Amino acid sequence: MRAIVGIALAAALLALPGCGTGVPDSAREYLESQANPLDLDQPLANGAVGNVDGYRVFLVGETHTKAKDKQAEKLLVRYFHEYEGVRYLLWETGFGSGLLLDHYLQTGDAEELDFYLEQLNGTMGYTLEERDFWNWLREYNTTLPDQEKLHVVGLDIDHQPETAARGLSLLSDDSAAVGEAFAATLEGARDGDVRALEELGRAIREQTDEARAAFGASYGWAVQFAENFDRTVRYYQGTETEQSSKSNDLRDEAMMSNFRFIAESYPQETFFGEFGSEHIIQSACETEFGSSTYNRFAMRLDAAGSPVAGAVCSILLAHTEQGPLFLRSYSPSNGDLDYRPFEQWFGQDALFSLDETGSPFAAGQNLVNQGADAGLSTTDYFQKLVLLSDSPDCTPLG
Repeated sequence: MRAIVGIALAAALLALPGCGTGVPDSAREYLESQANPLDLDQPLANGAVGNVDGYRVFLVGETHTKAKDKQAEKLLVRYFHEYEGVRYLLWETGFGSGLLLDHYLQTGDAEELDFYLEQLNGTMGYTLEERDFWNWLREYNTTLPDQEKLHVVGLDIDHQPETAARGLSLLSDDSAAVGEAFAATLEGARDGDVRALEELGRAIREQTDEARAAFGASYGWAVQFAENFDRTVRYYQGTETEQSSKSNDLRDEAMMSNFRFIAESYPQETFFGEFGSEHIIQSACETEFGSSTYNRFAMRLDAAGSPVAGAVCSILLAHTEQGPLFLRSYSPSNGDLDYRPFEQWFGQDALFSLDETGSPFAAGQNLVNQGADAGLSTTDYFQKLVLLSDSPDCTPLG
């Protein structure tokens, strides 16, 4: 069956515009000069990812089911921390879930990580590799001085309400004197009562003094939490029945709102983020998972009016399996990209910086096949590509 699929994919690639005419010498020569072989068990050397000038946010786009992605992310987290001063990690998890993960990262409380993972049971995140990543990150964090320690922030809507509630409980002060009505709403929200979580935003808006007393210095975080849960409710009140691009738009809108809050809270910081690769594409295009009308998170980040407009670097993780033309990538997926320029590296793990001086991928060479603007180049969509070969699937917990 795989051989049949591989033949069909090869035929599909050759049928795409420009896919039967060979690879320009300029593209091949550029990639040969930039290819950086990876040993996923060894830290990256300084300069390994190439150009970083002017970037403030580095986003890696993963395939949620591929084990090698977590290995690559360890290398990239460490690289951007040690060489680019990143301390804040932006993660594709709920805003409230991020509060809990950061608490684990700072304290090492294994019960918190166990709870977080258990709430992912039944999702693509419930894996041994996910647990291993957070254990590794906690251990790495213990080696850092206090002023350099890493923090994680969740930017997504809160798909796991009980995890969100546990994160919320870290913000509030049990000893604060608040009125009975506000106290009841807050207690219910912290206990994971979905109705109380839905009512929390209204309670904060209408009883500001009570809320300020209950949350103290964390009041701003509580307001953002409540706004994010409002978006979570909207998402689950019907958007899932619509096409995925419209549904994802609301998630990416939430991600952008949460990022603005973080960027305002830490105006001098540089950030590294992990998301499914659909979210890190910076220009409109058609993919297997989204239409050209889908306003992706990275598109919002890089747009005029964003606090980091023009300063976003997207790093796409792509996967090769079973022979030269059978290549999988979560998004853009399969025939969504023209991978022929990378064929000589199929079967290897390698990083390519596509945005160096003189790059043809920044001057008209476009790997994006579907719904791409004729005037754009590859680097209008992403700036780095990590090619990973023969990755096993992640192993479910349980």
